[in-house]
Parts: sequence; C-alpha cells; structure tokens
Amino acid sequence: MLLVRTLSALSLVPARVPPPACAGALRFAPRSRPLVCAAAPELPEHLEILLEELESGDAQLFDVREPGEYAQARLTQALHVPLSELSNGVEPDGVNKGMTTYLHCAAGIRVHPAADILRSMGFERVVPLQEGFAQLAQSGRFPFEIPKE
Repeated sequence: MLLVRTLSALSLVPARVPPPACAGALRFAPRSRPLVCAAAPELPEHLEILLEELESGDAQLFDVREPGEYAQARLTQALHVPLSELSNGVEPDGVNKGMTTYLHCAAGIRVHPAADILRSMGFERVVPLQEGFAQLAQSGRFPFEIPKE
C-alpha cells in the first residue's frame, strides 16, 4: 500500500490507498472523497509558464501566507514573505526586484494586497496567482514539504 497525504482545508492527514498505476506519485484529495491517482492534469498556461521560469531561474515565487500556515506545509520553491510583514514595510531580503515575482497564498486573495505593496517597494513585474496553496500542491507539479513537528 502506498502512503499518501490527504489535504483538507485545515489539516494534512495520511490516508492509505491501493498502489496506483502512476508509479508512486504523491497526490492529494479531500478527506471526504477517495483518492484516485491518475496522470497529472494539464496545468493552465500561466502555471506552465511559471514552472518554466522557476526552472530556468527567470522568476521567483513568494508565499504570502502567515507563519502558522507556512509552518504546516509549503511549496519548496517559494520564499516565505508574509503579508503581515509586507504591510509593516518589511522588504524581503536577498531577492531580485527586477525578476518576475509570482505570489501565492491559501486562496488567491491576499496575493492582491501583497502585489500592490511589492510594486510600491519597487518590484517591477509582480504576478498574483489565483490558485492557492492547496490547488498548486494538488496539481502534482509543485514540490512541497510538510515540516516534522
């Protein structure tokens, strides 16, 4: 049996499923539905572009969720830049303001005020994503980690 993590709105819990035909890919499903492993769905074009730009080093990804959310699970490619810190005028360290900067949060809402703040800080190209953390993780294309407690 393959150990798979299930993603719900509030928590991550392990679930056991029969071995899928998709070579052990880590997939997600809400608690209330059985997990079905199939080929990763095709991503919208803007997310394909994001992945290409991250891989080539032409973009950066910021996670604007708050520390408690980030501590539960996070995309490995994202730099944690909480909206609360941005709102207090704290600029992220060691980043390139001229590079395309993608933003994600939990539900695609906090990225908009974060984008406005980053633009006022001199970031040239800021792209708020409508997809939240769960959608990105569920796509199977964005590596993530769950810190050990």
